Amino acid sequence: MDTLAEVAERVASHSSRLRKIAILAGYFRGLDDADLDRSVRFLSGGPAAYVPATATLFGDGESRTLSIGWATLRDSALPAIGIDADTFRLCAQEVGDLGEAIGLLVRRRTAGEPLTLAAAEQLYAQLYRARQTAGKVRILEHVFSTYRPLAVKYFVKVIGGSLRIGLQAKMVEEAVAAATGAALDEVRAANNRLGNLAVVALAARHGQLHEIEAELFHPMDFMLAKPLDSAADLAGPENWIVEDKFDGIRSQIHFSNGRVVIYTRGMDEVTQAFPEIEGAMQKVPGSGVIDGEVLAWRDGRALAFTVLQQRIARKRVSRSMIESVPAAFMAYDILLRDGAMLVDRPIEERRAILEDTFRDQPFPLMVSAEWDPVDAATIDSLFEDARIRGNEGLLLKRRGSLYEPGKRSGAWYKLKRPYATLDVVITAAEQGHGKRATMLSDYTFAVRAGDTFLNVGKAYSGLTDPEIRELTRILRSDAVGKFGRVIAVKPQVVLEVAFDGIQKSPRHKSGFALRFPRIVRWRQDKRPEEVDDLERVKALYESSMNLTAPHE
Repeated sequence: MDTLAEVAERVASHSSRLRKIAILAGYFRGLDDADLDRSVRFLSGGPAAYVPATATLFGDGESRTLSIGWATLRDSALPAIGIDADTFRLCAQEVGDLGEAIGLLVRRRTAGEPLTLAAAEQLYAQLYRARQTAGKVRILEHVFSTYRPLAVKYFVKVIGGSLRIGLQAKMVEEAVAAATGAALDEVRAANNRLGNLAVVALAARHGQLHEIEAELFHPMDFMLAKPLDSAADLAGPENWIVEDKFDGIRSQIHFSNGRVVIYTRGMDEVTQAFPEIEGAMQKVPGSGVIDGEVLAWRDGRALAFTVLQQRIARKRVSRSMIESVPAAFMAYDILLRDGAMLVDRPIEERRAILEDTFRDQPFPLMVSAEWDPVDAATIDSLFEDARIRGNEGLLLKRRGSLYEPGKRSGAWYKLKRPYATLDVVITAAEQGHGKRATMLSDYTFAVRAGDTFLNVGKAYSGLTDPEIRELTRILRSDAVGKFGRVIAVKPQVVLEVAFDGIQKSPRHKSGFALRFPRIVRWRQDKRPEEVDDLERVKALYESSMNLTAPHE
């Protein structure tokens, strides 16, 4: 664990994606099989990631959570640190990361003993088996008073499942490929089938990736669609299949012999929020993985996402909520059926299997309708029909195309228009990544609310590099505070942003957040007092709840 922590610090110190991957690959090469398994698990999913039945952590091949909250970590750290709870809270707030704060506070207060990956794994297993909070506190007190501060820092970070060192899951896949000499596409395909990168890493090292079979009940990567500005930009319209693009929750349903799990594109499980869909899928024979959209549905049409939002993140959904916001699942692709992976089969074959799977299945299970356009004018007409039906636009799929998990290859296109645009003012800016690491390229923005401004979102795409460089100079001169990589600025710079909808949000004082905002242009012709106000945002939200799309 000491070496892993040192490697993680090196990874965090570099902004270059390639440098991060190279550091990690070098580390992996020097590990034996057992430590390769442990390190990949800790770096990619935390100690409670799925492990095979042969592993030593939980030993039964199931996913686990450690259920260790902020208060438990605080109460465990206080005896080792020797400060009161209020001081600890202030320190943690100032640092902004609990693992980092504890690692700093235990300096010169621990025995400084080394911690191996194997010993860390055993400590995590003890924490899992300690069902009572008091038992977890005793174990953590031992950790915080015994081991080196840097190892303590990452021991806590791994518990939370997020290291916050700029290391994305796909970068760990790339490091595994580089360390083992396996092809990256094969590593990613195997991980998509299994959902366990630690096992994939060992298979890659021993040339056994081809032996990894697909397993259910872990989220697989979704295929992505490129945006298309106009049907006139599409070459050969007759070579495409057209479906409506729905405004719901992109979802993946895994089912087998009555067990059903629904995952979102963000890899979250939302099964409990949609019991009517779960119940319907329990009646589908066999097993499989289906790609589609969870929708709020009434009177033969999809309702706006803002309506569906009322059901998200609910552990229990009341009967009245099910009746007032009925949910349905619109299927439009299938990845696996009865143990056979289908991603390498052409779309026409996948579609036939999907229709056969859902044949005679009643509402709330549906299969999206398809159209065969002959020219751009037909696609434009289909787009207008989709908008009349209350949908976002169109999804276009190239004939003969395969399902490419996690890719935006151009085999799928999405044709839609912004829900609306707003003029907003920048209130904070954050440093970018990669070639924009020295520039402020991520902007938090707000609308007017009386004499003040309230945030409604964040965007980073839409401006050119020269514009970003100029904005960086301006925003730094307007800075009023700094919080790590983020600076707060005086509300001076106006942007026009487009977005796909509005939802209620407790994260913003405005109470609202724009969905998928992107910058249309820098409005150098407008002053902050001319930006849109909160009443405009509320009106757009109410309009969406009434299912009337705003047109300007």
